[in-house]
Amino acid sequence: MKKQLVTMLVYDIFGSLFLGCSIVCFAVHANFAPGGVNGLAVMANYLFKVPIGFAAIIINIPIILLTFRKLGKGFFLISVKSMLISSFFIDYIICYFPVYSANRLIASILAGIAAGIGYSLFFNEGSSTGGTDFIIVAVKQDNHNLSFGLLTFFIDGIVITLSVFVFHEISAFVYGLVYTIITSLAIDGTTKALKKTILREK
Repeated sequence: MKKQLVTMLVYDIFGSLFLGCSIVCFAVHANFAPGGVNGLAVMANYLFKVPIGFAAIIINIPIILLTFRKLGKGFFLISVKSMLISSFFIDYIICYFPVYSANRLIASILAGIAAGIGYSLFFNEGSSTGGTDFIIVAVKQDNHNLSFGLLTFFIDGIVITLSVFVFHEISAFVYGLVYTIITSLAIDGTTKALKKTILREK
């Protein structure tokens, strides 16, 4: 039990590092919104200066209430743990990391890679960071053959479309779209790599 808890915390920490860097070090300073709840949180931060991690928790509340019964108590508790840890990292740890503020296209690519790795670490732990992840996992329960990457791409697309009206430039959509495509590919690629590694260890 202790070993399992330590393993989960390791996944949470590294997942939070990758996801936090994706948002704080790349997306925020390139003025585009990632997809999902984190994208909405970035827009809230841009408009109202609300801390991104805190905004993500607030936005997560109605989604949690809607998906709680579908996902079950076990997954809910594990995911809330991951969500709180990732939000803490975003607001209190990653904020001290150096940021990339040069080419916006490169920033969107690097953000997508980092986010894809981070999300896949959470998913392979059997957890999530809440928000649209809850929606994705709920949909996956009824449609096992759907990929996390495809579902992420669809949901994130809606959010990055909204970002055009927040940042008032079409390039925010373009960079958000690049981020979404890279994230989707990185999620599926990293998930497959992790599964192969786990099978080899067994």
